[in-house]
Amino acid sequence: MIFCVIICVTTGQCLAQAPTRGQLNTIITTVNTTTEKLGIEKLYLQTDKPTYNTGDTLWFKAYLVDASSLSSSLKSGLLYIELASDSNRLVQRMMLPVYRGLTLGSIVLNPDDMPQGGYTLKAYTNWMRNFGEEIIYQKHFYVANPNADNWLINYNANAAKLNGKENVKLKLNINQLDNDPVRVREMQLRLTDGKRTLLKSDVQTDVAGLLDVNFDLPEKANAKNLSVSLKDMRKGAGNRVLNMPLLLNRPQNIDVQFMPEGGNLVAGLAAHVAFKAVSEDGLGINISGTIFDSKNNKVADFSSAHKGMGTFDFLPVANEVYTAKVKLADGTLKNITLPIVAVKGISLTVKNPYKADSCEVWVYGSADSTVINRQYYLIAQARGIACYGASFKLGNRPAKFTMAKNLFPTGVVRFMLVGADKTLLNERLAYIDHADDLRIKISPGKPTYNRRDSVSMNLEVTDKNGAPVLGSFSLAVTDDGQVKIDTLTQSRISTYLHLSSDLSGPIEDPGYYNNPLASAQKWQNMDNLLLTQGWVGYNWNNYFKSAPAFAFQPEREFSIRGKVTNVFNKPVAKSGITLLSKKPFLLADTVSNDKGNFIFTGIYPADTAVFFLQAKNKRGKSFNVGIEVEEFVPPVFKAPAERLVPWYVNIDTARRQLVTKQKQLKDNQERISKGTLLKAVEVKAKKVVKGSKNLNGAGGSDIIIDEETIIKSGRTNLRQLLEKRVKGFYLKTGKNFFRSYVINNVTMHLVIDGVEIDWFFDPEGSVEYFRFYDQYLDYYDAEEIKGIEVMTSSQYSSSYFSQFIQPKNPMASPFDHCFVEVTTRSGHGPFMKKAVGTYVYRPMPFALPKAFYSPKYKPNSVPDMTDIRSTIHWEPNVVTDKNGKATLNFYTADNAGKYSVVVEGTDLQGSVGSNTAVIKVNK
Repeated sequence: MIFCVIICVTTGQCLAQAPTRGQLNTIITTVNTTTEKLGIEKLYLQTDKPTYNTGDTLWFKAYLVDASSLSSSLKSGLLYIELASDSNRLVQRMMLPVYRGLTLGSIVLNPDDMPQGGYTLKAYTNWMRNFGEEIIYQKHFYVANPNADNWLINYNANAAKLNGKENVKLKLNINQLDNDPVRVREMQLRLTDGKRTLLKSDVQTDVAGLLDVNFDLPEKANAKNLSVSLKDMRKGAGNRVLNMPLLLNRPQNIDVQFMPEGGNLVAGLAAHVAFKAVSEDGLGINISGTIFDSKNNKVADFSSAHKGMGTFDFLPVANEVYTAKVKLADGTLKNITLPIVAVKGISLTVKNPYKADSCEVWVYGSADSTVINRQYYLIAQARGIACYGASFKLGNRPAKFTMAKNLFPTGVVRFMLVGADKTLLNERLAYIDHADDLRIKISPGKPTYNRRDSVSMNLEVTDKNGAPVLGSFSLAVTDDGQVKIDTLTQSRISTYLHLSSDLSGPIEDPGYYNNPLASAQKWQNMDNLLLTQGWVGYNWNNYFKSAPAFAFQPEREFSIRGKVTNVFNKPVAKSGITLLSKKPFLLADTVSNDKGNFIFTGIYPADTAVFFLQAKNKRGKSFNVGIEVEEFVPPVFKAPAERLVPWYVNIDTARRQLVTKQKQLKDNQERISKGTLLKAVEVKAKKVVKGSKNLNGAGGSDIIIDEETIIKSGRTNLRQLLEKRVKGFYLKTGKNFFRSYVINNVTMHLVIDGVEIDWFFDPEGSVEYFRFYDQYLDYYDAEEIKGIEVMTSSQYSSSYFSQFIQPKNPMASPFDHCFVEVTTRSGHGPFMKKAVGTYVYRPMPFALPKAFYSPKYKPNSVPDMTDIRSTIHWEPNVVTDKNGKATLNFYTADNAGKYSVVVEGTDLQGSVGSNTAVIKVNK
């Protein structure tokens, strides 16, 4: 429960005033009422491990909570999960039902869809989409493909000005997994900037596996998006290509931001200034330097304390310009101008001592009639709720406010100074920690276990006072020999909900802040983080505006909504609508309301669910009526700014040991299984699209997306199918914004049921031509398509070229064109007309939870190294009883060593917690 304290200050430090409790109460009531109406949600996912290999299964449990109380959210009953590559290519989207804020699921990391590289897991509700992308839960991780034939690359890149150009010296050392150098190997090195190739060169390693490359960086190259790829040119190498980001981290290009506490530098008022330095790779870098005024007088020294962040104090003077001279790693200096000094104004300072039971807020004002003797309000807001409010007039001396920390819940507190006109003047974030997370005790049944041994694990959960807690928790057990649990990089549920979700941008090493009360230095470093990355998601000005019209409504359950209209697009009231589904069987009907709207509820969309809707007019006929169904339109998210370095680049000893252990385990498993297990033989028939008008005959193409694949893709359109299934398909923008759809940089032509859509439009020099393509790519839904065939090679594209291109342009080259043949269910070609009075709706199906496979062994079972699980156990639904206890059982695998146990969860009433433990397994 969050309470609010309202006071009117009449102390000696402020001028006496007439009571203004009414105005202050109105502000606070407005803030709290608006926050309640917003009902913002927060979301956290626990996954079974931080990184994965291709072919693994990613297991997760989601905790959806109300942002103000952190109790389970009852607003949303549907959750959306997305998995996208670093190029922002959607790999998978799924929908899950949510019960009391909880749901769980899994994602198979299929090597065909998810090759080695970086990926982002995103989770959100429809309601969360109203509040911007910052509120969406995101987790960036790497999927590796380590094997015996892997190369390990250590590289160093230096850039310097040479003859007026940026010259890059790149040194690479390439070794095999056993440390044997990759000697005298011919390779092709390619430097790219997004989709642009900046450099392509044939190179060769020396006898030590070393490779030196020297090149000039083009002026327009985006240094933050550079990548290097190495292709093995040896015959029989299988077209091995290794990609890595090229991180130059040039000292002169570090970015340093100076942020005065409260927001402004004001002449004559003491300033507490925070700063953050970031290198080109987006990571914090420690710096030091000196502040000088315009007369080159030294004002202050500064030095970062953690991840490039720190603070310093000085007294700004009117009409003065201050410059920071930052010492760079190469010994040079970089000059950065500090924010402009305001001639008059107000500053806000918060003193939040380590382990103190109260904090202080100081308000300083310039000796000016526009500043002093005026009405101000101090508001302290936590989780969107105004927990403290004060009304005062500022005098010649600073105003001091002392407030007990127990007024606020654990988490980020936003202190705001507001003028009489309700304008926000200053703000500052601080952190309150009552050490009131749930206490989770993990007790293995015995100190050590044998391989294939039965583990009985007891959990006991209490609150900070030792009272038992009934709650829901998830548990992951992983093998330390294969999975590295990094406590610095891994955030836990408490840190995410209390801190990370209220700050702007990703936090570097969020796990560092898991226990901010561990030391005074960590407490100070967290304060510096809040000074430099402050964001809480509540826009002050919106509190006093009319209620916004939300674009996205909360979905309490899955439903089918729509509208019945006539030929003039007017709503049809009291129209009968029939809903039919064969699998699962469902027959229902309803009647549209006065606005033509209808809704079907109580539906559970299965994996193959297809719903047929039919509307009828008052005469019972499907004539002159049409149905519009509210389809789910997915959000378009930005690509992640963070660039993950592949596991095989600049690998450290610990990571090498993990990969070596994985290889050894797999080698042993294959060696033991050889001769006793027959290799599975899968016979695949050639894919054929029934009813295709392919000029080469059905199946005569380079890529075939058949009906079975399209059905599995769920609710999607033609564009999304091509983006996901056709490598190299994208929208290319040329000069004068001329756009074209290409596959591997070759112009694509769309053919639907044997009819080329270019026939309907003259493409000569027209930008509108590809807007015409946009209409078709977005118009056709997956359920309207039986198959897609892609012709890129001359073997299959030549017949299309001679049929459609050569008659119109005899001088055209066949190598500049490729073709996509789409076979629709109607077979009527590219004519945009859907059936009247009916609608075929294929929703995104519910992703049904699967049980984690945990083998059970007999007491005398002999370990033979065939059980090499990296995730030993995953238990997403651990429920403690009224005594706060729960017991679970699983078996150890064949690999000995240490197993890490991670438990996270909530009591569903606003308290969360996590803990870790270790299990020892003997050989």
